[in-house]
Amino acid sequence: MGAIQQETAYFQSNPNALIPFTPNPTYTDPTFANCVNNNCAKTWGLRIINCTSIFQYGAGLYSFFENWSTTNCLAAENCQQHMVDIQNSSDVYLWALGTVGTSYLISYEGTDLVPYSVNKANFADSIVLFELAAAA
Repeated sequence: MGAIQQETAYFQSNPNALIPFTPNPTYTDPTFANCVNNNCAKTWGLRIINCTSIFQYGAGLYSFFENWSTTNCLAAENCQQHMVDIQNSSDVYLWALGTVGTSYLISYEGTDLVPYSVNKANFADSIVLFELAAAA
């Protein structure tokens, strides 16, 4: 993947990502079963599920709004809990990943990783490389 870009729907969380469509396990749709925060059940910027040898070169994944408003969430970087979801995958390399408005850049196997607070780079939160090496 090269130079991918995504913006979470501006109306979410009203309704959240589960409405009006029901998650379909055939397509590994997220159920957001582990969500406890209002900002969790939102559209993911990137999901890597059951994959190997994934290379991403440059991504801008953004969440600017909470129910059409930037008033509180954008400054607090909590419009969305996480932006990238990785599950049951290996040999994943994400170069130049940038997010806006997310508390954590990446969720791996349900654990939030890469907090925005230590990756703040002016307006966007950025990392040079996230590497999930192949299993030995």
